[in-house]
Amino acid sequence: MLKDCLFAATLWFVAVYATAAQATLPELEWCLDDYPNRHHYPDQGSPYGPTVDFMFELARRADIQLRFSPNTPFARCVRLMEQGKTDLMVRLKTSAERERFMFMLPFAEAQAEILVLHKDSPDITTLAELNRLNLIVIRGYTYHSEMINIIARHPRSIVVDSIDIGLQMLLMNRGDALVTDADYFYRRTHDKPEYQDQLKLASLSFEEAEPHFMHLALSKASPHAHLKARLEQAIASMIADGLMDSFTDN
Repeated sequence: MLKDCLFAATLWFVAVYATAAQATLPELEWCLDDYPNRHHYPDQGSPYGPTVDFMFELARRADIQLRFSPNTPFARCVRLMEQGKTDLMVRLKTSAERERFMFMLPFAEAQAEILVLHKDSPDITTLAELNRLNLIVIRGYTYHSEMINIIARHPRSIVVDSIDIGLQMLLMNRGDALVTDADYFYRRTHDKPEYQDQLKLASLSFEEAEPHFMHLALSKASPHAHLKARLEQAIASMIADGLMDSFTDN
């Protein structure tokens, strides 16, 4: 009887201690939307997917609690980060503007941009061929440095406000090619399968000699901005343990 009581008391103590320890951990909000293939945000229930798994493992190693934002469009998340009204974003490319108000912590190599064509268009294999086209680019999108140079030198660039507008312009033959991110493109074709039948990828590769990275972003205006080093250490330990491929591959 005494043994059972001591065992029950031990379990109670462990539970109370674990609850108290959890309560003392800093709680950071991750601002996110629904992003098929990466993180799904269903109307009912919690987000799930490889990026969510990554963020929970990061939180465990950094000794923080993770809180999901409501399903929030990307551009609004960026504004909230600037204002310090949310704490974290993930899978961002860096830029001078973003680094002004976010700590950008690299964790995995980013894919190069892709060139999207109408299915009836001839293939594009060289930059010389690209220069003859009306090239659609997306306003506010963070392109890799060499891609920025290509766009700046291009004689006929068309700037649009979103990838959806760019894809529709391709379908209506109001532009010849769209430069975008593979994740963005596959996300849209997931949402609208008709794109798969009407569009194709060019053979031209934009791979660069120097790697580019995806980043975990921490708001510099966040009350938890002082946790930057702790998050960096957690990322370094995940890389050292060879975990990144399982979180970043499609």
